[in-house]
Amino acid sequence: MQQPNRVEKLVRDIGAAPTVADALPLFQRAYDIDFVTYHLALTVADVVDTPFVRTTYDPKWVSRYLLRDYVKIDPILREGLVRQMPFDWREVEIPNSAHGFLLDAHNHGIGPNGFSIPIVDKARRALFSVNSHKAADEWGVTVKQYRNEWRELAVLIHHKAIFELHGEHDPVPQLSSREIECLHWTALGKDSIDIAVMLKLSEHTTRAYIKSARHKLGGGSITFTIARAMQLRLINPFGNTPN
Repeated sequence: MQQPNRVEKLVRDIGAAPTVADALPLFQRAYDIDFVTYHLALTVADVVDTPFVRTTYDPKWVSRYLLRDYVKIDPILREGLVRQMPFDWREVEIPNSAHGFLLDAHNHGIGPNGFSIPIVDKARRALFSVNSHKAADEWGVTVKQYRNEWRELAVLIHHKAIFELHGEHDPVPQLSSREIECLHWTALGKDSIDIAVMLKLSEHTTRAYIKSARHKLGGGSITFTIARAMQLRLINPFGNTPN
């Protein structure tokens, strides 16, 4: 079987991480990012709003952020919860009321540059953000090179957060037995021709099953789809062959 490339391996490692808190350092190390934060702004659970935040920031800064109620004036968070598309922090207009907050963040080791990815899922909004001490020019090159990868990984981490919060109670896409079989063998490195022969299907039909599974699981790349299916325990390519 062909060895997975760096991105594929990272997608699978993040997908297999037990929690969001375990997944964020994997992302941080892979891209040499100073800090990574995932913020689920609103999670509806039994009609009670439940905030969910995981970050690699220093615990001292997190405590200070909470004690000073910076969530109400953080310009990046406020911007991220109304935007639809990813944005560089340099695009955000900083109000006068937030200058003290930014100075305090700088004094506690927070980098001047960052990139945030809003995620809209049903009635929920989430924000995935990365922070860096890199110089502006170098940071711009980094964002241009990796922003598409970051978007896919942000969605994967978001789904992990939802599963961590709700487990089996959050609606899980219903895959047919053929869709599961096709994903199982794809995860093991088989292409559509091989799978068609094994399942005694046409290659066209096999591709259709894989396409429909990808759609049900969020429409990402096949690597993302496999990681998502494993995360939801819909497939286990290293266990028994599906019936």
